[in-house]
Amino acid sequence: MMIRFIKWCHSRPCKRILIVCLMAATALVIHGNRVQAASSFYYQGRVIDSLAVSATPSGKCGEKVPSVGFYQQVSLYSIAAGLGFFFLGIFLEKKALKRSCFLLAVIPLAGWLYVHFFVDYDALKRKAFTYDTEAEAALANIAEAQDRYKSEQDTYLGDLQQLHSHMAGSHGVDSCVRILSVEASWAHWTAQARHVSSPNVVTWDSTSGSSLKKG
Repeated sequence: MMIRFIKWCHSRPCKRILIVCLMAATALVIHGNRVQAASSFYYQGRVIDSLAVSATPSGKCGEKVPSVGFYQQVSLYSIAAGLGFFFLGIFLEKKALKRSCFLLAVIPLAGWLYVHFFVDYDALKRKAFTYDTEAEAALANIAEAQDRYKSEQDTYLGDLQQLHSHMAGSHGVDSCVRILSVEASWAHWTAQARHVSSPNVVTWDSTSGSSLKKG
């Protein structure tokens, strides 16, 4: 049984199946990267449109922190591509093609090793937390403005532009923080903000306060 399986693995149909699978996996990786780039562009466009602010000077807001999901995708795609090239090289008969596949397998496997052993995730989390506290401070200023408006008009304000006019007397909003949304009713309001260099979104609820976990 094992001998038949080995012979079948060296047959042309098996090699064709492996090549088709490898091409399909490559197509999925490319498609996933394009979808991620498109969604990121759309999301950033919504953030910029949600709050009319002046352009932030380059470098003022600090180094951008990648999300953990980004490294997870790099890990998944790199190990899939590396193993794909490795096994393809095993089943190919021509030495030149074998050597090429083994060499191509080294690059994604090196990326996988880098993501798992050389990225300092604790440092990234600390940096992102520092940025998130700035977003939380901006939401705290919005909370002050909401309390002021509530005492004057007996309701909360859901219009972001009008809310900014009521924040003129407070500390305002950091130019590096984007207010993503403000939703308000007569007795309750919520808001979301994100620092431009952080992958995280901080939420403020009028009943429970900030969603940012301390420590």
